[in-house]
Formats: sequence, C-alpha cells, structure tokens
Amino acid sequence: MSPGRDTLAGRPVLVAGSLNTDYHLTVEKEPADDGSARVTAMSVSGGGHAGNCAVALSALGCQVSLFSAVGDDAEAAALRAGLEREGVRHDHVVDVAGAATGRVFIPSFPGRRSMLMYRGATDAWGAGTCASVPVADFRAVVLFDPPREVAEELVAAAAGAGVPVHWTPGGLHAGAPWAPALAARCHRVYLNQAEFQDMFGVPPDREHLLRACRAHRLGGLVVTLGGRGALASDGSRVWSAGAAEVTVVDATGAGDAFTAGAVAAELLGHGPSVALAWGAAAGTHAVTVPGARVTSLSLDRLPAAAAAVRAGPVMPHSEERTTP
Repeated sequence: MSPGRDTLAGRPVLVAGSLNTDYHLTVEKEPADDGSARVTAMSVSGGGHAGNCAVALSALGCQVSLFSAVGDDAEAAALRAGLEREGVRHDHVVDVAGAATGRVFIPSFPGRRSMLMYRGATDAWGAGTCASVPVADFRAVVLFDPPREVAEELVAAAAGAGVPVHWTPGGLHAGAPWAPALAARCHRVYLNQAEFQDMFGVPPDREHLLRACRAHRLGGLVVTLGGRGALASDGSRVWSAGAAEVTVVDATGAGDAFTAGAVAAELLGHGPSVALAWGAAAGTHAVTVPGARVTSLSLDRLPAAAAAVRAGPVMPHSEERTTP
C-alpha cells in the first residue's frame, strides 16, 4: 500500500444505490424504426452508480461499504465476488427474494451512446432496510439512486447521526418533484448539466447555480459539464474547474468517479475548490480507461492531476460553460 492510500485508511464510507451488470454493445450504425444493425463488440462487467463509485473510493484508499439491493440469481453472486476483489464490503447489500439483479444495456452508436436500465431488485428495494445499517459508524454517506423511500430514510438516519450526505440523484431522480427538498437535506449534491436542467428548469450557468442554491437552501451544489469541466456553488460563491484534454476511451462511469474524487478530497479536509478539482481529475481519468469500474485511480497522483485542470474561484459571465 502506498503512502497516499494510507492517508484515507480508517475513513469508512457508506455508498448507497444501484448495483447491476452492464452489457456494453458497440453497434455499427443506429437502426431506423423497425430496422436492425450489427453489434460488432460486446462486453459484460459490474456496474451501477453506487457499485462504480464504491470501487473508485476503494482504489483511493477508503474503507468502503456498499448498501444496495440484488436479486437471488447468479449475477448477484458474481457482483458480490467482484466487490470482494476490489476491497468493497457488501454485507449491507440486500437480497430481494424473487427479483432479478439489475441490468443495464449500453449501446454505443457512432456519435451517440444510450443507457437502457432494467432496475430489477433496485426498484424492489423497500423501506426499513436502513435500520440494519450502522450509519453513525461512517464518516460520509455517498448516496445515488435507490427508491425514494430508501433515499429519504437514509438521509434522515445520516442527519440523526451527524454524518454528511453526498447525493448524486442521476437521471432517474433529478427531475422528480421531491428531489429539491431532499437535496436541501444533503451536504452536497452532484448533477450533470442535463440533470441540473431537469431539477431546476434552467441551464447550468454561474447565476443559475447561485440562484438554485439560494432558492432551495442547498449547502453545496456541483455540476459536471463533460469536456468543459465543472462548476460548484455554496450560494455565495462559484468555483470552476476545467478538464484536461484526453482521448476518450469510454465515458461510462465518469460521473461516479468524479463523485469519488470530490468526496475523497473532502474526507481529507479540503474545501470546495480542491474537491471540485479532484472530482474533475478523477472523472477525466475515468474516460481514458474502458468500463465503468475505475480501479486505477491513485491518491498519490490525484493532486497533480487536479492541478492540471486549474480549479479557480468565481467564473466571470464571459466564461460560462454550457457545452455537453
């Protein structure tokens, strides 16, 4: 274990949300309605926003436990085995009898990629399961996309224990009418630009971030902007981070890695500017490797990579970034 990893040892983190199997399909062309197209490559790997982030945090040196739901099938056993190999505890993963483990189909067409999500056991994950999780034992809760009742129960438990919640609602929850109220109960909320538009009805520029934080009493809001970096605000200031120019191999899981990098920075006591830069650096690294599970993140290298994205204070209006 390297000295850098030692600095996060003993900082237990609970990651909650989806755990599923990803099916990556490379398709030679996008078919017309009722048409067909040839799949030229296919791979199968562990996925799910929470699973991906848990693996990334473990690679950075955190002691990670996953709170998720799987079915009673062979895929669940394979996913648990994969988590063990990556040093992620799965004793809080709920087995849902009679349900299938979630599957996500990711077809990549020339110039476009989609995610077709069969949630399976994740959507059958019921309230009451948080009671078995010792939330007070963790330094942070990293929340993704469980059903609403599970998310609200976990946020309430974390508040009672004084544990900060970092919430990434994803595309399924960001546009829900209840999302802004839950966001206000979280320490920090992470959105991509489409999710920001869904949650607040406006594009993510500097002024809209400030207004969203103030209107909904958000303590911290982070918006990722793809190849143009990221923005963050606490309602009084705005920080920005660029993105290093890299060759994109696979963008799957980049947002999950971003969250891992930002959370790791905060666990080490860094403020919003550094956390934003660490997130941007981790997300940038993620797109340079295949698959959603980024096991090659290194805490030793992350600060230098973060410096390369040039995190800075308030972004002037002339530099607002709204590209995908």
